[in-house]
Amino acid sequence: MKALQENSDQQKILFETVTSSTPDLLYVFDLDYRFTYANQALLNMWGKTWEASVGKTLLENGYESWHATMHEKEIDEIKNTKLPIRGEVSFPHATLGKRIYDYIFTPVLDKDGELVAVAGATRDVTDRKNWEESLQINSRTLQQLNKHLENTNHELTATLKEIAQVNDELKKANEKIAEGEIAFRLAVNAADFGTWFIHSITREFITDARLKELFGYYENEPLSIEQALAQITEEYRPTVAEKLENAIYNNGDYDVTYPVIGLHDNRLRWLRAIGNLKADPSGAFSAFTGVVMDITDQYLANAEIKRTEENLRMAVEAAGLGTFQMSADDRILVASPKLKEFFGFYPDEDMPLEAAVNQIHADFRASVTASIERTFMEKIRFNMEYQIIGYHDKKKRWVRTIGEVQEKGGKEYFTGVIHDITDNKLDEIRKNDFIGMVSHELKTPLTSINIYLQLLLQKAENSHNQFVKQALEQCLKQVKNMIEMINGFLNVSRLESGKLHIDKTDFDISDFFKEIQTDYEIQYSSHDLVFNSPESMIVNGDRLKLAQVINNLVGNAVKYSGNKTSIYISIEKINDKIKVIVKDEGIGIKPENLDRLFDRYYRVEQESIIAGFGIGLYLSAEIIKAHGGKIWAESEFSRGSTFFFEVPVS
Repeated sequence: MKALQENSDQQKILFETVTSSTPDLLYVFDLDYRFTYANQALLNMWGKTWEASVGKTLLENGYESWHATMHEKEIDEIKNTKLPIRGEVSFPHATLGKRIYDYIFTPVLDKDGELVAVAGATRDVTDRKNWEESLQINSRTLQQLNKHLENTNHELTATLKEIAQVNDELKKANEKIAEGEIAFRLAVNAADFGTWFIHSITREFITDARLKELFGYYENEPLSIEQALAQITEEYRPTVAEKLENAIYNNGDYDVTYPVIGLHDNRLRWLRAIGNLKADPSGAFSAFTGVVMDITDQYLANAEIKRTEENLRMAVEAAGLGTFQMSADDRILVASPKLKEFFGFYPDEDMPLEAAVNQIHADFRASVTASIERTFMEKIRFNMEYQIIGYHDKKKRWVRTIGEVQEKGGKEYFTGVIHDITDNKLDEIRKNDFIGMVSHELKTPLTSINIYLQLLLQKAENSHNQFVKQALEQCLKQVKNMIEMINGFLNVSRLESGKLHIDKTDFDISDFFKEIQTDYEIQYSSHDLVFNSPESMIVNGDRLKLAQVINNLVGNAVKYSGNKTSIYISIEKINDKIKVIVKDEGIGIKPENLDRLFDRYYRVEQESIIAGFGIGLYLSAEIIKAHGGKIWAESEFSRGSTFFFEVPVS
C-alpha cells in the first residue's frame, strides 16, 4: 500500500510538469458542439488527422447518433449549470476494437464567469473494468469462503473488513487524484500557462512547449536553466537567478516578474513565474515545479497609467493647481500643499473639511456646502467660483473649484482641482463695474433722444410726410434696440457682481401666459404665433425675470425665422415643475454650436446669423439657474430650433 501511494505521488509530480505525454484523450468543444481541439491520442483513436477532425461535430467525426446526442445533451446541461459532468461510455477504437472509456466534461469560463467552451478528458478504463470484474468475482468467492469461516474466525473477518474499507478509500482517493489531474491539465491549457519541473539533485529541466515559446525557443529545441536565464534582460537576470537557487535549495518564495527577449523572434515579453518546492516521497530529492504566464499587456498598461499619472501631476504643478479628495462616507478631506496654501494653511498643517469651509467668505459658504452635497447626491459636476480668506495670512483670494464624484475600490470620492483666479476675478469685477457705470450713463441721453423722437414722430404724422415718418420710426426702433442691449449689459454686470436679485412671488401661470400672448400677437404680427394655453396653476417665481426669458426666446425665434412662418409657445406641468417650450421653423443651429449657446458673449459662427453681443441667452440661463431650473436647446440645421426651460413650481 505504501509503495502504491509513493508511486501515485511520483506520477502526480511528473504529471504536473509533463502534460504532453499523456495517453488520455483531451479535447475541447465550442458551444455549437464542434471540436476546437483534439490531442494526438484522440486523433490516433479516430485514425484521423487534425485537419480532418477539428472544426467538425461529433457525427462528422464518426460518432454514432446515440453517442453524439448523449454528449450534446451533456454540453447543454453544462451551459445551464456551469458544472462538470462525468460519465462512462463504450465505443470502438480505430485499432484496438471496442473499449470502455471514463470521461469528464469541464466548463471553461472567461474572466467574467461566462461559459466560452467545454473541455473534455477521456481515459481508457477497459483494463481497469476487467480488473474490477475479476475483483468482484474474487470478492464473491472470498465472501463465500468467509461465510464458512465466519463462525470460527471473527478476528479474521474484522481484519478483512478493515482491509476492504482501506482499499475502497484508496480507490476513491485515486479517483479524486485522477479528476484533479485532469482539471489541472485543462486549467493550465485554458490559461495558456507554461509549466516546468526541476530536479533538485540532477537539475534536470523539463518544460512544456508553451514555456519554450515564451522564451523564444522552438518546441523541439532543448532548453536548459542557463539558456532560459540568458533570455532574461541583464537588469533582472541576477535577481531571478538568486531567487531560483533560493527556492530550489532553501524552499524560498518564488513569485517573480521579469522581461525576456525571445531567442528566435526577438520579441519582448513580460513574464510572471510562480513555483514551489515539493519533497519526493522517497526523500532522495525535491521537485521544484511551477508555471509561467505572459503578462505583457497588463504590465505595459500599468506602466502607461503610471506615465499618465506622472504627466498629470507635472501639469497640475505647472498650472499652480491645488488638488483634493473627499470620501463620501466620512467626508475626510485630503488636500495638496498648494490647496492648503490657497486657504492660508501651512503645507504640513492639518486642514479638515470644517476648517476649509470656515475660510470661505460668508456670502458663499452656504452655496458651496450645498453644492458639495448636491454633487455627492446627484453625481453632477461641481464648478464654482467663490472667495476665501486665508487662515494665517488673512489674504482674500478668489478661487475656482472643479470636481466630480468618482468610484475607487468600491468607494465614492469627490475629487477635483482648485485654481487661484484672484487676478482675473478682480479684472472682471472692475470690467463689470465699468460696463455697469457706462451703461447707466448711456441710458440718460438715450431716454431723452427717445422722447424727442416720439414728439417728432407725432408732428410727422400730422404733417403727412411719409418719408420723415418712416425715418423716425426706424430711429425709434434702433433706440429701442440700443436700450435693450444696454439693459442686457447692466443685467450681466449686476448678475456677476451678485446684485441681480430674484424676487419670487406667487402668481397664476395661466394669467401670466395670457398677458404675454396678447403682447406678442401685437409685437410679432409678422409671424404666426401658436399658443398652447396652460391650465390655472399657482407658481412661485420672479414673474418679470421669467417673462424676460420667454421674451428673449420668442424674440430670437422671430429674428431667425422667415415671415409668416409658425412659432409655437407652450407651457406644461411635469410633476412638480413647469416646462416652457418655444419652437420655430427657422434656420436652425449646427450641432457644434449647441453646447455653447448659453455661454457668456458667445456668438454662433454661422451664415444668416444676425450680429449681436451674445448676452441674451447667457442672461436667460442664469435667471433659470437662479430659480433652480435648467435650460437647453435642440435643433435640426435649416429645419428649425426648439428651446426649453424648466423651473420648480414652488
